Amino acid sequence: MKTNILEQVIDQVTTPDKKFMSINFGCRVNAAELNQLSQVFLEQGFSPLSQGLKGEVTPDVILINTCSVTKKADIESLSRIRTLHRQYPGAKIIATGCATLQKVDGLENIITINNKSKEELLKDLRCAYTPQIEDKFSHTKRFLLKVQSGCSQMCTYCIVPYRRPYLWSLSLDDALATATQAIKNGYEEIIITGVNLEQYEPGFSNLVEILLTKTNIKLISYGSIPVNCVDNKFINLLSKYSHRLSLFLHIPLQSGSTKILKKMNRPYDQPKILEMYGKLKEIPVNLHYGTDIIVGFPGETESDFQDTLKICQRVGFTKIHRFKYSARPQSAAKALYKPDKLLTPAVLAARLEQIKKIEL
Repeated sequence: MKTNILEQVIDQVTTPDKKFMSINFGCRVNAAELNQLSQVFLEQGFSPLSQGLKGEVTPDVILINTCSVTKKADIESLSRIRTLHRQYPGAKIIATGCATLQKVDGLENIITINNKSKEELLKDLRCAYTPQIEDKFSHTKRFLLKVQSGCSQMCTYCIVPYRRPYLWSLSLDDALATATQAIKNGYEEIIITGVNLEQYEPGFSNLVEILLTKTNIKLISYGSIPVNCVDNKFINLLSKYSHRLSLFLHIPLQSGSTKILKKMNRPYDQPKILEMYGKLKEIPVNLHYGTDIIVGFPGETESDFQDTLKICQRVGFTKIHRFKYSARPQSAAKALYKPDKLLTPAVLAARLEQIKKIEL
């Protein structure tokens, strides 16, 4: 008897030359998970197909990991599922991830797996080395190392804690073993990824240290690094191992105003931001910085926005992901702040443009 949905789908494929396609939306965590799920099909003799086929080859199974970090990402994920359903009517489509999958649940040949069930499927694969399926994040030399899942920070603008509430951390020993195996198989870069690395229980800087001192990996990079992960230990490692650590740090701030950060329930304030970047700029390393900024959060005054603008100018970001605030379903901000408290589209557009102009 087949014990999980993946095994059931595999059992239904009777073609001699079995093929599958994997499609990722969103972050590096999603990509790492898709690699792990794809491994199940590879081990059962399925051949991977690249995206963008013209119809001459039809996949038996399509794996798609969706995203809902923004409203746009949710819409794009669901649109892609429907397009694939029309393009490959005979394929089994396994859709998982953070998007509102109930909107496609029930369509013929579409199987939806919520994040809780996905975590159950992945639990036996977390500590295992899995070859990478090539995408925009990973390839034959870059290995995605997922070490953490879930978030309970409850930032008021965010729905991730509702879509990914299941906290989990990979032990340092298992992380080291997985990285070591990846290096033996020819990978030259380890990309550390997690939903919220601040909630990685063994500690982000401890993980970076053990990978640096216990392996000969050529380069360690990271996805988004929370402010509170940039501690003195990590900064010292950057200074000592600058030849083996990525010198681009994407640290999402969301705002530079202490008042707005408090409304967002972010676990830091403006003085903490300035202290962190002050320490980073003291080390003799040519670092580059990226961040995420939300403009127009409810209650944001011109003074609050100027605080954000001054932080961006002072740091000198080379990449700023800019977002207009939008009220997401389930988020605390949607319940707390009424539409008449929001800024006009013209003001939002002007503030986004000001942020864009100071990007280096």
